[in-house]
Amino acid sequence: MADHDHQVDDGAFDWRHPPARLIVGGLITIVALLFVFQNTGTGTFHFLFFAIEAPRWLWLLGVFAAGVATGLLVARHRTQDRTPTTEARADGR
Repeated sequence: MADHDHQVDDGAFDWRHPPARLIVGGLITIVALLFVFQNTGTGTFHFLFFAIEAPRWLWLLGVFAAGVATGLLVARHRTQDRTPTTEARADGR
């Protein structure tokens, strides 16, 4: 089923039938946040020659945010790759 099937006539999103990717994304976010906030102890993290002591939840939240940002960048890049260029449209390709 395409995403446009979930739109009502006035262009607003129909929340009674959300797309599967929105549901899966929400579930992943909830599970990740539960994991982050259950790990509240302090830990020492080593990177190269740095040793940093900080709450584990802060590190986990940072890694989760980096994963979300990476996913958004990859999705944006894939969308741009699928869009035909102006030159290709002018040639009829």
